Amino acid sequence: MSLFKRLDTGMEGGVAQEIQFSTYQIYGRYIAIADKVNNIESTLNGRIVKIEQVVERITKGSKEIDSNFVTNVFKGKEPATAKLENLTTDNNERDPFLVPGLQSTWNPDRGQFKAPEKSPGPRTKTNLLCLSEPNWLWKYWCELVGKCDLDKTTLDTRNSSKPIRPNLKPLSETHDIENLMHLQEIQSALVQEGTCYHLWPQRVCHLFQGDFKQVNCFCKTHRPTWPMTIEAVLQILSLSNNLRSPVNAFVAFRSGPSSNESTAEFLKRFEQAFHRMPTRERGDMEVAYAIEYTLQTHAGMVWSTLIQQGDAFLLHNALSIAWTVAEKQQNWMAQLSSRPMDRQFLPTFKDPLRDIKDSSIISQTPTFYNPINSVNAANAQTFCYSC
Repeated sequence: MSLFKRLDTGMEGGVAQEIQFSTYQIYGRYIAIADKVNNIESTLNGRIVKIEQVVERITKGSKEIDSNFVTNVFKGKEPATAKLENLTTDNNERDPFLVPGLQSTWNPDRGQFKAPEKSPGPRTKTNLLCLSEPNWLWKYWCELVGKCDLDKTTLDTRNSSKPIRPNLKPLSETHDIENLMHLQEIQSALVQEGTCYHLWPQRVCHLFQGDFKQVNCFCKTHRPTWPMTIEAVLQILSLSNNLRSPVNAFVAFRSGPSSNESTAEFLKRFEQAFHRMPTRERGDMEVAYAIEYTLQTHAGMVWSTLIQQGDAFLLHNALSIAWTVAEKQQNWMAQLSSRPMDRQFLPTFKDPLRDIKDSSIISQTPTFYNPINSVNAANAQTFCYSC
């Protein structure tokens, strides 16, 4: 029995040692896990501290920037800087030309890209070509398409070998009030054909003629960007006192149509000028007053018809159908003024082979037809009493 007791006690001691060993292992693993957690926490804390330092540095740096810092992009070796207020404030205006079309195509090996003496393009004091006043350009021609507005997957240099869209009206006279519309049609043709953006000025330089011949030479002798070409056109219009903002050009229609212009043509131009304005300016009260005043003053019959049909308000809807109403009224007045053919008396036909006496000389006595004579009625001569 003593032998069995010794064996039992030996087995109990072995189990206790095993339990104690496993306990040590679990405790060691716990310590290792705790060390890893502490290392992760210290790493995260270090990263958070670095992020806070960077944020604090950026905040201090932004406060030190002058809010009146002016954007001026130079075409040369001078860097381009951005205007902070236009990047941080939302004033319903497009940002200055930081992205669209500012990469110059000049060759650095030729030196600084300078403009000729009589070039209409924008220049700095050192005669370097630059986009001098982007806000001025956007104010007068907000339809400008920038490089960022194009889908690069659809652009191909091989499209430049194809003929451009026909029937594009060139810009030749500064006093033409449709110059900006023609310029927009030229730009839309460039967008549709998918030519690379830097080739646009050379692609349409032949459309600048007459008063805009300097722009033609400017595009051929140098390689300006498309915004610079547009600004050159606008500067020529400005120097000739023929450049107006879209709102001012629209309000100027209150003076009425020209002497040789019909009401329908005038209202059609009036509607086109309305669509040339930016969307945010179409709802201006001055624009609404201009529409109502122009229709009442220079197209009274059209305005009365719109009121009778219930189409006078909203005013921009009335303007969209006013020229169609004017055309209908013009067609109606033209029909009234011209005598229809069925109302005219046909001339009397005289047969030259027959000698017909003039009925105006011979007086014909009227003959009356007595229907009683043709009736087979019984009388004393025709009735037989012997039967």
